Parts: sequence; structure tokens; C-alpha cells
Amino acid sequence: MATVVLSEAEKLYIVHGVQEDLRVDGRGCEDYRCAEVETDVVSNTSGSARVKLGDTDVLVGIKAEMGTPKLEKPDEGYLEFYVDWLVY
Repeated sequence: MATVVLSEAEKLYIVHGVQEDLRVDGRGCEDYRCAEVETDVVSNTSGSARVKLGDTDVLVGIKAEMGTPKLEKPDEGYLEFYVDWLVY
């Protein structure tokens, strides 16, 4: 897991925001943004999804292919997968 280093000023900013029930965008600590999730949005993929959360919009597509085993190794096929995503 990544380690995040915060200055004392950043820590105070976060603590005071929680104590005063404020976020930078004006919402309260328990005010949630509407989330929308759609699946199978890209037709030429094995799977895809679009997630909208506030002003963030993410589109993900996954393609998977199973390969036929080679004659010399009939018990060893392969699986290839590709993942693409856009955030806008």
C-alpha cells in the first residue's frame, strides 16, 4: 500500500473540515454525490462499464482471449486480456 505524507497544515485542514462538517466543494461530511453505473456499454469488448460520480466520468473496456494449446503442450493454453480506460 502506498504511504501518503501530509504536512501539519494539511492535517489541520482535514481535521478542522471534519469537525466543522465541511468539504472543499461545500458538501457536508455525510452528503454523497449521485453515482451512476452502466454495464455492457461498449459492444466490441468482453465486458465494459461506465461510472459517473459527481463530475468524474470513467469508461472501462476489457477484452479477453483464450488461446488454443500448442501441439507440443496440449495441457497449456493461454489467456490474454487487455484493459483500456478513459477518465473525463
